[in-house]
Amino acid sequence: MNRKWICLALALMMTLTAGASLAEGWGQEPLCFGNQPTYAAYDDQDHLKINILKVDQSPKLVYFVIDVQISEPGVLSTVFHNDKVFEAENDKQRQSRMEKTAVLETIAENHGAVLAVNCDFCGYHENGVIIRNGVLCRAKKTNKLDMLIIDENGDFSLHYDRSGDNPAELAQDLLARNVWQTIEFGPALVENGEALPLDNKTHVVSTRSSQLEPRTGIGQVGKLHYVIILVEGRRDNYSEGISLQGFQQLFLEYGAQTAINLDGGGSAKVYFYNQVLNRPTSPTRQVSDALVFK
Repeated sequence: MNRKWICLALALMMTLTAGASLAEGWGQEPLCFGNQPTYAAYDDQDHLKINILKVDQSPKLVYFVIDVQISEPGVLSTVFHNDKVFEAENDKQRQSRMEKTAVLETIAENHGAVLAVNCDFCGYHENGVIIRNGVLCRAKKTNKLDMLIIDENGDFSLHYDRSGDNPAELAQDLLARNVWQTIEFGPALVENGEALPLDNKTHVVSTRSSQLEPRTGIGQVGKLHYVIILVEGRRDNYSEGISLQGFQQLFLEYGAQTAINLDGGGSAKVYFYNQVLNRPTSPTRQVSDALVFK
C-alpha cells in the first residue's frame, strides 16, 4: 500500500472518534453537512476538528465540502512559500516570480499544516490591500478584486465596492480594526446568509458566464466554524466543474453566512493530512500562498 492510501486510511479511521468528540467536545456546532457520511476527518481533541464530505455525482460533478471548527482564531492562518514574495514587485520576469512559488503541498508541509487550500495567488499580481497574519504586505489600488476580511476573532466580512478606495487609508483602517488577514480575489458570493448579485461586475473571474470550472472557496458558518468547498473540473467522465452561480448555491446550501470565491482552475487543490485529496487539472501548478489550518 503506497503512502497516499496509508495516509487516507489513517484519516478515515479517525472518523470513528470524530463523531463522539464533536458531540462532547468544546462547544462545537453541528457539521454543516448534517448527518451525511463523513469521507475523512481529523480531530486533535484540543483545537482543530475537520470533517470532509465528498459528493460524487460523476460523470458530471464531484466536489468536497470541508467542515472546519477551531478553538481559537490563530488556528486559521495564511502562509507564503517565500516570505520575500513582495520584494521587487515590479519585476515582470517569470523566473523571478517562480522563485517565490511552490506546489501547494510543499507550502503546506513546510508550515506544518493539517489542511491547506490555494488562496488568492497575491504574490503573482500587484493589486489590492494585502494583510497577512496582522502585517501589511501591500496597499495598491484594484478595481477587479473583492476582499475577504478576517479579523482577530476569526470572523469574516466582505469589502467589494472598490470605487472609492484609497489603498493607504483603507490599509490603515483595517490595521486599526485589528484585521488579521485580507484575501483579495472574488467574486464575493454570500453576505449575511444571502446570495450577492453576480451580474454586471468585472472581476478576475467572469460572473456573466456559466462556464464550468474547478473552483475553490471559503465561507463562515458560525463562530470559529468554516466551510471550504472545492469542486473538481475539466475532467471528462469524472467532473466538468461548476459555474459561479452554482458554486454560490453550494455555499448557501451548506450554511455559509459569508463566502467568497478563491483562486481556482488549475490552482484548485486541497491538501489534507499529508496528501492531496482532489484531482487537480494542473498537479504541478505553483502558487505563492496558501490558507492553512494547523
